[in-house]
Amino acid sequence: MRKQAAGTLDLGFDPFDGLLGYHLRRLSVMVMADLADALSPLGLRPADASILWMIGAFPGITQIDVGKALGILRSNMAPLIANLLSRGLIERQPVDGRSHALRLSSAGQDLCRRARNAATGHEDRLFKTLSRAARARMISQLRTLWMDKE
Repeated sequence: MRKQAAGTLDLGFDPFDGLLGYHLRRLSVMVMADLADALSPLGLRPADASILWMIGAFPGITQIDVGKALGILRSNMAPLIANLLSRGLIERQPVDGRSHALRLSSAGQDLCRRARNAATGHEDRLFKTLSRAARARMISQLRTLWMDKE
């Protein structure tokens, strides 16, 4: 964006255009906002849905392991889990003196399924110009980039 006379911008020039990270960030912001809109009618935020998906995929997983897998700080996990517990979406079972296994309640299983359908619809809508093969390649390439950094 080049500044022109009288405070106008020439939007034909983008100083960030050659930066992949910039485009990934812009895409991420757009995708997460759309996902939040898709999940909102279910009373969920993306973080809530992600936690439900992890617990649904790994029944008996601990709160610590969910947080590690999703990159959520321990201090932020406690209120997220407390909210899902208070809504009756997950159940806790003691594993040892300090750890609890998490499982979806029947209501949690239903909401998890509905959230997955909403997320699938959201992705189909946003990425409809990409073939399934192109999506799979892109996922593989992006996974390689972020997993190499962990």
